[in-house]
Amino acid sequence: MNQQETDYISLTNDLLFYMVFTRNLYALQGLLSVMLNIPESSIKQIEVQNPMQYSEVFDSKLTVLDLKVHMNNNTYILGEVQVRKFEHWTNRTLGYACRQIADQIHGKFSYSDLEPVIQISIMDCSLFPEHKCFFAKYILKDEDGYPYTDKLQFIVMDLTQIGIATEDQKKQGLVEWAMAFKAGSWEELNNITNHSIKEAVKTMKLIMSDPTEKEKIRMREDARRDEITQLEAAKRIGKEEGIEEGIEKNKRDNARRMKEDGVDVTLISKYTGLTSDQISQL
Repeated sequence: MNQQETDYISLTNDLLFYMVFTRNLYALQGLLSVMLNIPESSIKQIEVQNPMQYSEVFDSKLTVLDLKVHMNNNTYILGEVQVRKFEHWTNRTLGYACRQIADQIHGKFSYSDLEPVIQISIMDCSLFPEHKCFFAKYILKDEDGYPYTDKLQFIVMDLTQIGIATEDQKKQGLVEWAMAFKAGSWEELNNITNHSIKEAVKTMKLIMSDPTEKEKIRMREDARRDEITQLEAAKRIGKEEGIEEGIEKNKRDNARRMKEDGVDVTLISKYTGLTSDQISQL
């Protein structure tokens, strides 16, 4: 493996994601065009509204919003990448989106001026395991499908489900972008011909060629890996403790039944492993 390949980190790294799309607005324009299914030429203005101090990214994932954009001075875009299952992701994204709705209401605000808020989640896991799809757009509708409003929208791309993308989604350019996020090497990225993705790749390489910025991204990657490891360990310990607790409960239940049936305490202790004091307290 050459040195260039060892320097590769994918766009699912949230710090790299932020750096790339805040520094190269042509790449961001291309991504938004595809995710929103609108012509690139219709995106006239992009303003990044959450400048980040890089020390912030080492705080809890819960405190970091990856990208907040005001597009064409009339639409808010909230974008995030998520690589692991997050138990309350829908509540989290709803909270951010509703906060952005509420933040517009101040001063001499008129409700006719309320701007849409679109939350985009690019996920390397399935949001709804029982309802897997590659790309979905969620809006408020009644039970007959009639829309209530388009002011609040949620868009989800599942990077684990590229294989079930429809032909229309492929033509839209969604699969190319998904492959860019999933790419495991510079070679894979370089093979994608989309011009906006090439812009993103160009900026990725510039960032990773800077030793200081590369180290920040590697630290973020390590922190994310540590977080996943700790969560897995906590789940394993919890499972082991749960099994142990279940075994102890079973012992107590058996001992209680034996005691109710008049079995001698010595025999109960022999067959359950409980002490005479423990048995007497049942």
